[in-house]
Amino acid sequence: MFGPDEQRVALEGGTWGKGWLVNGDYGWRWEPQVDLNFDQTGSAANWTAAQPAPQLRIRALVTLPWDTSEALEITPVRRRDLKDKLPFSRLAGVVTTLSRRRGADLPAANWHPGPNRNAIDAVSYSTTIAPSDGRPALTGAVMAALPSAMQASTVTCAEIAIQDTAAWAAALPSGTSTKLTIEETHHILLAAWETAADLLPAVAADATTMRWGGPPTVELRLTAEGPHDQPRAGLDTLIDLSQLGSTDRSCLPTMAVTITASSTLKDTERRRVLRRALVYMLQGFGYVEADEHLLA
Repeated sequence: MFGPDEQRVALEGGTWGKGWLVNGDYGWRWEPQVDLNFDQTGSAANWTAAQPAPQLRIRALVTLPWDTSEALEITPVRRRDLKDKLPFSRLAGVVTTLSRRRGADLPAANWHPGPNRNAIDAVSYSTTIAPSDGRPALTGAVMAALPSAMQASTVTCAEIAIQDTAAWAAALPSGTSTKLTIEETHHILLAAWETAADLLPAVAADATTMRWGGPPTVELRLTAEGPHDQPRAGLDTLIDLSQLGSTDRSCLPTMAVTITASSTLKDTERRRVLRRALVYMLQGFGYVEADEHLLA
């Protein structure tokens, strides 16, 4: 029995791992303790089949194994609300800031349906930055898919992709580098995580009222892609990793980390967990000198 003033009780194990029983507005619910690993989630490759592939994709994928017998549905009202919020989201702000820091005012103000599926059980919206010739240079995108015969959980995704460095350079002042910094990569992942965990679940349900049927996760992914018939570039050709020191890997086209954590983390806690997760990821992929002061 819990005392009348008990609000949070630690759980040391079980099928779902370490967690907490938390007493909130809707009664007791289980929440996970933060855990980090390199297990790829089943949704890691979702929404990556379109061609041509971007040169660099930075994304957060959130898996929400809600325990519900009710059919989830993306209603027109929820869809319109999402579309209205996207131009003012942190993700849109980061897309805009990437060019603004390089001397160009290219706002991510216009979000359109696609390029992925939109239906009663799926959402896809994106924004594109392009030079005057119309070549896609930089994109922001959000996607969500409800449970189906092929997928047991609701999955949301937010990403920013450099489609074409030459096209982006053409939209920027002459001679401007399109290589991202570690700081920019950190900010992109924070914006993607916030968007995928806070904004996108609302198209299906009120996440604060839902209970878990398993541990929720967020997978953070950095991938250098490009044409499928050509060798993939290393991430260090698109992101400046020099301040991390050396690595024993000859070419790293992908780095990823999976975090088991509540999808309703407060901003301060999410920032703390993100710094910890990025250091864990960088060290796991050979940048053993990386530490949190680089991400401050």
